Amino acid sequence: MEKHNVTFGSADENTCDISYYTWRPKKILGWIHIIHGMSEHAARYENLGSYLQSNGYFVSADDHRGHGQTGLNSNSLNHVGDHKSWDLLLNDQKRLLSKLKQETRLRPFIIGHSMGALLALNISQEFQEANKIAPNALVLSGITCSPTITYSFGKMIATFEKLRLGRRSPSKVLQHLSFKSFNRGFGTTRTEADWLSRDPLIVDKYVKDPLCGQPISAQSWLDFFSAASKLFNSTALKKLKADLPIYLVAGDRDPVGRSGKHVHTLFEKLSSAGLREVHMKLYSGGRHEIFNEINRAEVYIDLLNWIDYCRTTTKRLKI
Repeated sequence: MEKHNVTFGSADENTCDISYYTWRPKKILGWIHIIHGMSEHAARYENLGSYLQSNGYFVSADDHRGHGQTGLNSNSLNHVGDHKSWDLLLNDQKRLLSKLKQETRLRPFIIGHSMGALLALNISQEFQEANKIAPNALVLSGITCSPTITYSFGKMIATFEKLRLGRRSPSKVLQHLSFKSFNRGFGTTRTEADWLSRDPLIVDKYVKDPLCGQPISAQSWLDFFSAASKLFNSTALKKLKADLPIYLVAGDRDPVGRSGKHVHTLFEKLSSAGLREVHMKLYSGGRHEIFNEINRAEVYIDLLNWIDYCRTTTKRLKI
């Protein structure tokens, strides 16, 4: 795993040094970009990146604004931005993908996890016509697809918390309603993060990691809910190309996806929007981080087989 930094500059306070990682094989078959979730960071995907690298893929993954080394370096850990922070995340991805496209001369396969899955979906909606970074295929892991009223409720609370605490302050209320609520379906639990995986080593490492699990700022929540509320309507989903392959993957005990309910909902929405190559797999007993589950070897193999299939058997995806 190689660590890099790139500055995405502008004339205002939105300038940011983005930390990102690459895994480079000797012979490159394709390029896979990983987009991590909320309150975590890209180095947690070291095992997945190394596995894909060992099978011939150039892999990249960044620490988003407010996350990981990027957040530490800018002294803004857990705060994405003061204004329109979702747009900042989206534009950072566009710039990084464009940079790596020039380096690899390939189009990416994009793997997005949780919040990163929403970013990956939004990238495909907004930049599908941009041939430089339009993805060959999407893998959406641990995704949620809540009713619009849920996001509206979240926006209302986030707006109140922003007025009460200030835009940069973390919201314990929203943390309680989200991260701290996800253990409820598992009975007696060992830690507050048992909802992530059945593997206690993974859970303990997450709990001890100061770059994981901390409450994000009220502004970051507000912008997340605002963006998420617009991603799943029929108009937005019809921005996706009908022949874009999408692989929905999750555990059937993932509380973020309501134990598969939201994954099925998104599958139906994508199909209704005219997408012809939507695939879905729910793993029995799996929790939120399916790439960190006790059956991750099986998950990795299935993922690699699907990406290999997209790369080698579909002419339009030839890279």
